[in-house]
Amino acid sequence: MLALALLAAACGDDDSAGPEPAAPAEPEATAAPEPEATAAPEPEPAEPAEEVSTTLRLAFPTDMDPPDPDTNYQLHGNQVTEALYEGLLRYSSDNTNEIVGLLAESWEVAEDGMTYTFTLREGLTFADGSPLDAETLKFGFERRFAEAVAAPSGYMLLPVDRYETPDPRTFIIHMAYPESAFLTYLASPFSPKAINPALVAANEVDGDWAVEWMKTNSAGSGPYVIDEFTLGQRYVLARNENYWGEKPFYERVEIRIIPDAVTQVLQLEGGDLDIITGQPIATVRTFEKRDGFQVVGFPMLQKAWIHVNPHVPPTDDPDFRIALRAAIDRSRLVEQIWGEYAEESTQLYPVTSIDESLGLDGWEHDPSLLEAISDGKSVTLAYPADRAADSQVAEALQAQWAAAGLDVVLVPTPDADLGSWQGNVTEAPNMYYEVSFPDSTHPDTWSRLFWYYDWESFFGGFLNYFVAGSAASDDAMNTGLGAVDQATQDEAYDFSAAEITDTAHYITLSDPQDVFIAREGITGFAHWLATPLTLDLAALRPG
Repeated sequence: MLALALLAAACGDDDSAGPEPAAPAEPEATAAPEPEATAAPEPEPAEPAEEVSTTLRLAFPTDMDPPDPDTNYQLHGNQVTEALYEGLLRYSSDNTNEIVGLLAESWEVAEDGMTYTFTLREGLTFADGSPLDAETLKFGFERRFAEAVAAPSGYMLLPVDRYETPDPRTFIIHMAYPESAFLTYLASPFSPKAINPALVAANEVDGDWAVEWMKTNSAGSGPYVIDEFTLGQRYVLARNENYWGEKPFYERVEIRIIPDAVTQVLQLEGGDLDIITGQPIATVRTFEKRDGFQVVGFPMLQKAWIHVNPHVPPTDDPDFRIALRAAIDRSRLVEQIWGEYAEESTQLYPVTSIDESLGLDGWEHDPSLLEAISDGKSVTLAYPADRAADSQVAEALQAQWAAAGLDVVLVPTPDADLGSWQGNVTEAPNMYYEVSFPDSTHPDTWSRLFWYYDWESFFGGFLNYFVAGSAASDDAMNTGLGAVDQATQDEAYDFSAAEITDTAHYITLSDPQDVFIAREGITGFAHWLATPLTLDLAALRPG
């Protein structure tokens, strides 16, 4: 703050000598006139203090999966489930890859990777006020692996042999075999969560572990609970008044389903929304310069890239795939689409997943390779149909390849169609662009998800839409996952990535940030590196 000094002017006495003046004669006393009585002015009313809203208003572009932590496997659904449920660990909300305790106060991992021992915090409770201890936590792990629940992230518990709860604050996981990614699974947004067994028992129907009931209700220990859940319209969360930790400022969080990005912007401008995300860079840049709004960006565990189909012409030719990749001017694309909110990709893995010297995905921009072989050829490029920012990337890629003489047909594709490609790759598009995310910072949660070749083994490749990769790459992943020493892991995942890069089955473009546009005055933005499109709702508050 600047301190302002007030300067006072002072008059000094006259020091010159001279005769003293004669004393003036006293004037005759006269009565002063009585002043007229006047009414005191009415005080002006004080300006009323602006009321601070205790409701936070957000928007989703589509409906989320049901808010059951065992069945939700979707990006923006994490914004809800992370506020309702808690696991043993999580990534630090300072957006680093540091793993910190959540329900767990501390933990120890045996040197052979076969035992994980967790000490729970004191005073943990579920949202209904009932105690949360090691035994009730075990219930959440058992539900995750239940056949009736069919959890898509149930794979995280495949290496577990059994659980032990020797006292209310000690939870021990005994492994059937070591798995190097296991601790990162427990910090993942898709990790097993504490679920209130009493609520599940009270709402279970025909042994369904309350799956149907939990589509519109919550049974967790997080800072919020479900107050209303209306598919296609809105979800309302209410503050958990029994929360064991620091209570959030916002008493309610309203999430509206608004598919159109422009409509989201208009509602933000009109004061009907407080925070939006997933907007094109042109919109973001507009709000950077506007009074009354703020733009907040965070690095995140995502990769903008292209899946290439090696089973249909012309992308079945490795030389064509390499030429296709070389024709992309990555740096220009990043500047055009993401600007300062992304970095040019240099690795096949997302940021921080592996040492920056490993898993490299570099190439020289040389459109002449494609120009030499593009004559008469045409390719299809699919991309997500419901995200405006993705269509801009697809159009920019189309323009770069067209400059090299290649005809590119754009195919906006609903997410629901992606699952049909894997079993019918010869009828699938040549390429698919998307921004993807893994389940944790461990490289296996990326490589195994996207380029595990033997997808029919059910040991990986769940999002390997075009059945890319190789058996050698799979073998390397399996070696890395079972290793307990870092050197073996690094060597394995570096080799696996090289197999993919050398054959151009995937083409990485950028490491984009998670960017939020918010009304001015909201503070406390906290973000988890491994949880895109998600803010820590409990940390947000007015400035």
